Amino acid sequence: MSSKKYDVLVIGGGTGGLVLALTLAQKGFQVAILDRQTPPMPLPRGEILQPNGLKILDHLGLLNALLKTDVHLNKKVHFYQTSGTHLCTVDYSTLPAPYNYSLILLPEVLQKILLEQVDSTPNIHTYWGTAFESLAWQGTHVTGLTATQNGTTIDFKCSIVVGSDGAASKVRNALQLPYQAHVYKGGYVTMLVDRPQGFENDARYYLGKEQIFGAFPVSKNKIYLFYLLPTDKLTVVKKRGLQGFKTEMLSLHPEIAALFSEPLHAISSWDQTAYMRCFRVRCRSWVNHGAALLGDAAHAMNPHIAQGRNAAMDDACVLAETIEHCFRTNDFSQKALKHYEQNRRKDIKILQGLGDEMVFFWNAGAPPLVWLRDRVFKKVQQRQHLHDKLLRTVAGLQLKRFNLQDRWHAIRP
Repeated sequence: MSSKKYDVLVIGGGTGGLVLALTLAQKGFQVAILDRQTPPMPLPRGEILQPNGLKILDHLGLLNALLKTDVHLNKKVHFYQTSGTHLCTVDYSTLPAPYNYSLILLPEVLQKILLEQVDSTPNIHTYWGTAFESLAWQGTHVTGLTATQNGTTIDFKCSIVVGSDGAASKVRNALQLPYQAHVYKGGYVTMLVDRPQGFENDARYYLGKEQIFGAFPVSKNKIYLFYLLPTDKLTVVKKRGLQGFKTEMLSLHPEIAALFSEPLHAISSWDQTAYMRCFRVRCRSWVNHGAALLGDAAHAMNPHIAQGRNAAMDDACVLAETIEHCFRTNDFSQKALKHYEQNRRKDIKILQGLGDEMVFFWNAGAPPLVWLRDRVFKKVQQRQHLHDKLLRTVAGLQLKRFNLQDRWHAIRP
């Protein structure tokens, strides 16, 4: 058994974990990142970087490099009924500069930028293909962990372990932190297709009765498509055949057929698609003595809110400040780390609540709920204060849910 010692161990090489490592490294700490996978393989899906995430990447000195890659700078998101009616447009350009846009991109594009920065940072050490096995304890305090790499056991020592290993976090389970995991009924079939002629620069949603079709540009040549499909119907749909599934999507809205018939024709196998299940995780506590959870491990949320990756980056910044204070005071107790959780929990509660509300209305099939959803969208288009409040929340800049007065303005004539 070999032995290694670092200041902080980060389990999980996703965006939140990499941002945490880079932020801590800037503060002079020795950080190790462990991930059971090698750097991830591309998936047929897109990601949205909201203004709060853009600001963090800018502070790390990485935003300009990202903007020079093949990503889509998005200013507007248009919402339509599947019957054809335009519902509303959410306009990022109304936000204050310089972060008055979002970026839609392939996940591996951001991952590559982050990994290159990690590889060039001397005090960050990466262990790919390394599986977390168990935590090391001294009394009630975590003092490190045991992992395996290519059949070899490695004993890691540290002052703080951070679990950034997703909604099914093994670190959270090892810490025995109570949590509730909710699997949403609706997930998404996702795919990447060639960008058709006539598709403008803005992202689009098409909403019907228990129907959501999204079309988001992710690069100069590619569009990310996603289609709502309940998990319990996935097997039946696949047995029915890919052609029938594509026909169902193309029949939603005349514009979809006009734009995507040819690109979807190139999707000839289910292997060219993926299925994205949607989770919500609520953890009673995010910290223990010598350990903390970050991102989906602490608070996975529905993707409607488009804040999962961005919220993890916000977590990383706050946690890095808390960890710095822990080292300064030589106090790695649960109480000392609790500052991070207290700082972030209120925002996460708002985002998770908004995500659940979006699922209730956006995914609705009952005619009264569909009518109410569409009416609210139309009022968001007509009433600037509702548009601005919704946008600032989704953008991660000012998290506030609609109050009773807002809700009245959203439904009244």
